[in-house]
Amino acid sequence: MLEFILQNARLFIAKLTWQLYNKQGNRSREGKNSMNGIRICLALNQIEEMKKIKVFLTQQGFTVIDESTDGASALRRIKTLQPDLIIADADLPGINGIQLAEIAEQENIAPVIVITNSNTGDLWNNSNSGIIFLQRPLTKSGLMQTIQISLLSYRKIMSLKEEIKKLKAQLEERKLIEKAKGIIMEKYGLAESQAYRLMQKRSMDTGTPLRELAKAIILSHQLED
Repeated sequence: MLEFILQNARLFIAKLTWQLYNKQGNRSREGKNSMNGIRICLALNQIEEMKKIKVFLTQQGFTVIDESTDGASALRRIKTLQPDLIIADADLPGINGIQLAEIAEQENIAPVIVITNSNTGDLWNNSNSGIIFLQRPLTKSGLMQTIQISLLSYRKIMSLKEEIKKLKAQLEERKLIEKAKGIIMEKYGLAESQAYRLMQKRSMDTGTPLRELAKAIILSHQLED
């Protein structure tokens, strides 16, 4: 009886924490962070277990959009449907849950929770990726908390990846501009500041971004050579 009360208390806390997070997130992403907007693909060996998980997730406001019992089929469906979350069995036939998670991570499809048996605890220590594992026997509160951790971690990772992508683009642009500036300095005998101002003026006069102007200058120089 006590364990039942504690489990329900943990589930309530998990749901409350999630709702508070979503209230904050909805200020900048209307509707995106609510449970009602989260689409989940299930890929589990045990059909009865999958049915129970689907019922529970539906009761919590999630939408289960696909159910598979083998890895190859699950992967095809996941690539087509582009879910927000994947829950996969570590022992899926064909492509197992860990391989499925690695593919989903590499292709930035969605976060994956891999369900493992209690006797495979060494998987926790051997994984160097960002895959999140959940061991059987499953509990409602444990599943909810793992879903929250998975989604929040994935959003942070994707945000960092986007930031890195922007920084790389800025660095590449700076390199192009520096190279183009050097070409102008050498060709017209200008100082660095003069070459840069000339590029800025040309960019404003033609409505061409500095990055594209720099590419054109470099290409023209290469053709002349």
